[in-house]
Amino acid sequence: MKKVFGVGFVSALAITTLAACGSGSDSSTGSNGDAVELSFSAWGNPAELDVYNRAVDAFNEMQDDIEVTLTGLPNDNYFQTLTTRLQGGQAPDVFYVGAENISTLMSNGTIEPLSDFLDSGDSYVTEDEFTEDIWGASRNDGIVYGLPVDCNPILMYYNKALLEENDIPSPQELYENGEWNWETFEDITRQLNESGNHGYMQESGHGAMLNWIWTNGGEFATEDAIVGDTDGKTMEAFEYVDRMIDEGNFTYAGTMPEGQGIEAMFMSNQVGFVSAGRWLTPMFLDTSIDFDYIPFPSNTDEQIETANIATAYMAVNSKSDHVEEAMKFISYYTSTDGQEVRLDGEGNAVPSVVGIDEIVLNQDRPEHGQYLLDARSVGRVIGLEFTSPGLSEDLEDIYELMMLGDMDAADALEQATAKAKEAVE
Repeated sequence: MKKVFGVGFVSALAITTLAACGSGSDSSTGSNGDAVELSFSAWGNPAELDVYNRAVDAFNEMQDDIEVTLTGLPNDNYFQTLTTRLQGGQAPDVFYVGAENISTLMSNGTIEPLSDFLDSGDSYVTEDEFTEDIWGASRNDGIVYGLPVDCNPILMYYNKALLEENDIPSPQELYENGEWNWETFEDITRQLNESGNHGYMQESGHGAMLNWIWTNGGEFATEDAIVGDTDGKTMEAFEYVDRMIDEGNFTYAGTMPEGQGIEAMFMSNQVGFVSAGRWLTPMFLDTSIDFDYIPFPSNTDEQIETANIATAYMAVNSKSDHVEEAMKFISYYTSTDGQEVRLDGEGNAVPSVVGIDEIVLNQDRPEHGQYLLDARSVGRVIGLEFTSPGLSEDLEDIYELMMLGDMDAADALEQATAKAKEAVE
């Protein structure tokens, strides 16, 4: 769930973080001498932090024993900042952990196992209330170490006005007519590029590559093996991305000036398409930009192909002075009630618990919110690759070389699969 912020926002958050998280796990009783004070950190743009605070405020108001304070951290170097604070005893009591990083904290013992608490009467949620396919690397040998905050099936956002200005057909019509495919997307992004705009912002994370591998019917990994180097569909996906960047249809997001993340490019009407989960929606709704969702174009006979489901987990600092209270809060935050408070209407994700998916449709814009649920129904979280600490960063380094033109697609796939096999075996 990667998000990039402008410089001003990052600086402001950094100052706030130093002031609010300096005491780390030394949180204690509140000013009334009774309430335990918990510190909570997460990444997020300003609109997302407002969403998170809906559940924080609800929890604080429903009981008098625990008071939670949320502090936003910038996405850039989030995990490095978190691990440094964990090592120094200055980390918050509870925090978000990306799916690609949780195995690192599980292996070094800095987060608490949660299964016993989930089985207790003090938890607001039980393990079986979550969808079974959402755990990813957060569960090992049957023990849960992180609670799925929610989930974000990845799809595309498109700038309706920019497409109309360039006489480009509506992606909705193309999708409904069975013509929303790689070839069509190539034509559209070429047309945008030729008109002086960016067609699509391509990121270098492993999930960003899987978007193309899976929509081509390929596999990088099965449940227990790395197979990308023997899958022709995976090779085709690497070649497609490499060629689209080389021809200018796609722009590698890493080449943009500092502060020009994909959301900034989109809101300034410089790019036709970006891909993300629902997390960009609250920010975009605060602007006048006319946008909508569309599933990733497919290169198979299926109208919609497997979607990458991004997720983060709530974890408890093993050095917190208030582990039980911390577990109680995260169990509420990720419970049906906690997710409904956060995600109903103009939320930033899709529920990870069963039974309340329809709440994402309780907003007027964008028009095609159903696509979030459609992508969720055919999607899956990244599994094997995220069980190895540090592998996601290694893969991203390789993909970046390809996207910068310093490595061709064949070499990138060869090196990525070799690195992954070495890491998981």
